[in-house]
Amino acid sequence: MTSQEIKKKLRENILSGEFGIEKESLRVTGEGTLALTNHPDMAGYHMEEQISRDFAESQLEFVSRVHTTVDSACQEICFLQSLVEEEIGNRKTGREYVWTYSNPPGFNGEKNIRIAEFKEDLEGKNTYRHYLSEKYGKVKMLFSGVHLNFSMPEEFFVLLKELTGEGIQTLKNEWYLNLLDCLMDDSWLLVALTSASPVAEPEFLKGLGVPREEWNRYASFRNSKYGYWNLFIPCLSYRDFTRYLSSVEEYIKQGVLSCVHELYYPLRLKPKGENTLENLKNQGVNHIELRMLDLNLMSCAGVAKEDLIFIHLLIAYRIFQILETGKKVSEGEREGEGRILLHQRAAELDFWEKEIGYRKRALKLLGEMKEFYMDDEGEEKGYIPKAYPVRELLSFQENKILYSQCRYSQQILDKYKNNYINGVMEDIKER
Repeated sequence: MTSQEIKKKLRENILSGEFGIEKESLRVTGEGTLALTNHPDMAGYHMEEQISRDFAESQLEFVSRVHTTVDSACQEICFLQSLVEEEIGNRKTGREYVWTYSNPPGFNGEKNIRIAEFKEDLEGKNTYRHYLSEKYGKVKMLFSGVHLNFSMPEEFFVLLKELTGEGIQTLKNEWYLNLLDCLMDDSWLLVALTSASPVAEPEFLKGLGVPREEWNRYASFRNSKYGYWNLFIPCLSYRDFTRYLSSVEEYIKQGVLSCVHELYYPLRLKPKGENTLENLKNQGVNHIELRMLDLNLMSCAGVAKEDLIFIHLLIAYRIFQILETGKKVSEGEREGEGRILLHQRAAELDFWEKEIGYRKRALKLLGEMKEFYMDDEGEEKGYIPKAYPVRELLSFQENKILYSQCRYSQQILDKYKNNYINGVMEDIKER
């Protein structure tokens, strides 16, 4: 194929992708308090890697396999949760439920936050969790959310290799790094569009150190400056993959990070298998991880399918831009602090009303995306999957920007502000 034919084929397959979802959720009692019991025994299902624990013994972690559509990934997460719900719904100590909200329920003091207990070959996880407890405190570890893992199919890089002559893994490392850099510029937008945790227990907010006058300020406490962050803002290099690794490794050598897993950035590069710096160096990048999504209690997968498809459309649009420019969208070092501070500001309830410049910027981007995905007759281009109604999906996001009542955070605030624990529990029980 000629270079033009290869580029045409790459553009036609730009919406191909592979998706995985990780969903964290707490187990709670029927009264809406943190469950103190052991993690359910799911050995009979042979899904130990797909149904596990995060920081706390009561903090479930559902991990989907790799899927070629976001819909099937969502369906698997719902299925995994249903298995656990059936198991914990019949406990002799009393029925338990899966808490479907990013902020935790009542827990009556840190003493009731049990660190997850792993045995045998996994005992090293216990050491790491006790380290996190000492460094960040148990309360902060109770945040739950959704992580989206994304990769392009192997065929994409085979075509790139034919176009550039570079090795496939080298291409993956540089492409995913460049994509990560681009999406870091968009992380504030994804926060502002998907924030869904404006209500929290006073005990939790006090434990986070949130001043009383800021208790009603955030659409997402998890993404705010009081959320799941390192004690400093790491500044990473995006010049090339080697420099990126070196910038992370430097923080580990300084002792401010224990390992690459402790890098609490909105997006991360991930290797296949265990997430270690050694694996990332030796095996290279396998996928990128988006970590900013709040649990959306209106969806059993923890995230609305419409939002996942929008994220995919955004990723594909950024990939197209990289293909067209033939070079990195941003050259040189990037200031880490500015992008993180903007990400945190986007977690505020009145962000769209207060930040008019970013409101215009977001609407402009959505308009560009609509133009990119629609033909001259206003119809979706031929390579768009039938499950992706682009016009409706982009209008759905535009409405969140323009109208507060269309935002998840406002809907949740209206419903649960004066009846948080009981209100959420009533909805969970009715599901």
